[in-house]
Amino acid sequence: MNRCLKSAAVAVLAAAMGMSSVGCESKAQTGALVGAGGGALLGGAIGSLSHSRAGAGAAIGAGAGAIGGYLVGNEMDKKDQKTRDAAAARSARTARSDDYQSPPPRNTVAPADGVSRDDVIRWSKDGVKDEVIIDRIERSGTAFRLTAADETALRDANVSEEVLRAMKNTSR
Repeated sequence: MNRCLKSAAVAVLAAAMGMSSVGCESKAQTGALVGAGGGALLGGAIGSLSHSRAGAGAAIGAGAGAIGGYLVGNEMDKKDQKTRDAAAARSARTARSDDYQSPPPRNTVAPADGVSRDDVIRWSKDGVKDEVIIDRIERSGTAFRLTAADETALRDANVSEEVLRAMKNTSR
């Protein structure tokens, strides 16, 4: 091995070791560093075989490798971002579906005689959201004819005014 090739190899090796200790924030940055190191090594070897121009070959190889490595790493970063965005969207959908407790199928919510006053009280005590209770009432087809005593019992059970209003609206 000639002297120029040896010095180019040592310089590239030292640069590669220095690059390995540098932390990168993205795959694009890592790709640029790795590409530059590999390109410098390959360019130096080719340059030394071509009229003993290892330095020029290493510089050209480092530039080309850095560009190529950056492009590959950038595409990997974009793919990772799409994966994170999709996971966030799934998480948001799951959170929304956890907030909304969908009513059970009609035949389990509304038996032959529909939704009862006791069903509404039980749902309220169980912490079912008002929108869900109202939806169940409307879907059941039950027509409530509430007496003053029924309204008092519902209020005493902490059934909201919105649910009471929905129950009253079924008799119209």
